[in-house]
Amino acid sequence: MTHNCQDAQGQLYQYIDSELDETTASRIRGHLDDCSGCMDSFEFERRLKVVIRRCLTEDMPESLEAKVKELIRHETL
Repeated sequence: MTHNCQDAQGQLYQYIDSELDETTASRIRGHLDDCSGCMDSFEFERRLKVVIRRCLTEDMPESLEAKVKELIRHETL
């Protein structure tokens, strides 16, 4: 993996979420256009985010929500 790939992969989530400044986003986009491996990673993560977002529109059972919250509390102690 080249330095450019490491940089692109390291900022992939911020790129997907449009959290990068225009210069950095343009640099990442340029790399994705030139690197099929990184583009494959980008497409996978982008599609995964869509699937997760779709799943999150469903209501979570209260018992599951309580269990998740308890696990989070336990992890943050």
